Amino acid sequence: MPPALIAALVTFVAFLVGLTLPDLDLRFWLGHRSALTHSIVPACALLARRRWHPAACGVGAGTGLHLAADTFPNRMIGYATVKLPFVGALSAGASYWWLALNALAALAMAAWLARRLHAPATAALLALAVAVAGVGYLWRTDGGWPVLALAAAALWRWRARRASLRA
Repeated sequence: MPPALIAALVTFVAFLVGLTLPDLDLRFWLGHRSALTHSIVPACALLARRRWHPAACGVGAGTGLHLAADTFPNRMIGYATVKLPFVGALSAGASYWWLALNALAALAMAAWLARRLHAPATAALLALAVAVAGVGYLWRTDGGWPVLALAAAALWRWRARRASLRA
């Protein structure tokens, strides 16, 4: 199998892993919404070796979508707040900021890596696959609908701006 295809497959599988990776804190003694798993930290850890960069790209994108959905809980109290190791729970406001900033950072890192790792045609197919899987995830998860609405509004705005620049 060509290395470019392997890198694309690793990125996509890592994306699927990244969608649920933040909730590994439930299986350990970290407390739900641990800052260690609900952050860009797992994706950044994969940047340690160049050959892991496709996995970092996918985990970053998946984690970014997960954190974006977590930014819209029913109520940001207790179980929903972010927990820092050795410090405790952040306030509701700080939890919103933590989740939103880490979601944006993870998605930005994934986009940056995708541009560096994948040829344009491969990146386009990968983006389509990630978009379909991401919409499916956001469609059925709590907090996903507001993220879909924001993404649709951003896409509409981008297309409108692009059309106005052409005219």
